[in-house]
Amino acid sequence: MAEFEFHGGFADLAVSTRVRLARNFKGYTYRNLTAEKQKEIADKIWNAINTAPAISKQFTFSEIKAGSNDALSKVETHQISPELAQNGGYLIATENGGVSIMIGEEDHMRLQVMGSGLCPKECMKEASRLASLIESQMPMDYDTNLGYLTACPSNIGTGLRASVMLHLPMLERAGGISELVNLAGRQGFTVRGAYGEGSRAVGDFYQLSNQITLGVSEDNIIDKLIKLCTEVIEKEKNLRHRLSSGHEIELTDRVCRAVGILKTARQIQTNEAIDCLSQILIGISMKYLDGVKPEEIWKTEQRIQPAVLGGTANERDKKRADILRDLTKSLEIII
Repeated sequence: MAEFEFHGGFADLAVSTRVRLARNFKGYTYRNLTAEKQKEIADKIWNAINTAPAISKQFTFSEIKAGSNDALSKVETHQISPELAQNGGYLIATENGGVSIMIGEEDHMRLQVMGSGLCPKECMKEASRLASLIESQMPMDYDTNLGYLTACPSNIGTGLRASVMLHLPMLERAGGISELVNLAGRQGFTVRGAYGEGSRAVGDFYQLSNQITLGVSEDNIIDKLIKLCTEVIEKEKNLRHRLSSGHEIELTDRVCRAVGILKTARQIQTNEAIDCLSQILIGISMKYLDGVKPEEIWKTEQRIQPAVLGGTANERDKKRADILRDLTKSLEIII
């Protein structure tokens, strides 16, 4: 396994995991930093990373231009937040996008680690290691009673946002998302679309993340997230089993139609493509399809986003279809 690549179980349902730490540094005001101060912080973080040569060689340092296509593409691949893309700032990241350090967002630094499958513990371990490396060179704003101080009160304490992206088509179909929202809320978690607050769940991808950061430990948040996700995954699995028993023809028809579209389409728009990929993921999970790994579906979903592809709408639709035909070349229907 390459460094900064993290993999967990349930990859056909838990498509990705993200752990993000919000941190601020002593001696700097919160919010509305001048461009000079923002660059100063970015340089100091970069220098801190470079105190560990074995780690630093994995990273690159770049400026994020506000509203640029490059910034938008990094939002689509979940490397940076929409806020950083809108306002601009700096990014220190690994080539594979597994680790991103954002400078210039709401807090001085947002450090995030991503992995495939259900792997919050692995991502948290790496995030803590990198945060400790930076903190050894740059004192952070920390209160012995409150914990880490942040620009937004909702992040004070651990400064941790841990989230897992789940693929829940049967729960959606059964009308169970409202119940999931209530279940998550009672445990201190929230349910959102793939791109966070305000986004909708295209392709039945939902993001579960913690709401509470104060008065709890990182380990407690991670353990509760894993427990909640495991419970939701079991609900989705049970629904799939029940629906496949009584509605197998309907399910397999949807999967096979999606295969046909992706194998033959010469142009395809984003939402249709993601809906088809959702059906492919169901097919792989339920052993209707073989030849493509679940992780490849999520990577492809990122590759076919508009800003990642670039060009005109027609050019994007053609490129997207080309990528999807290539993905499904080895895909076999085995029912």
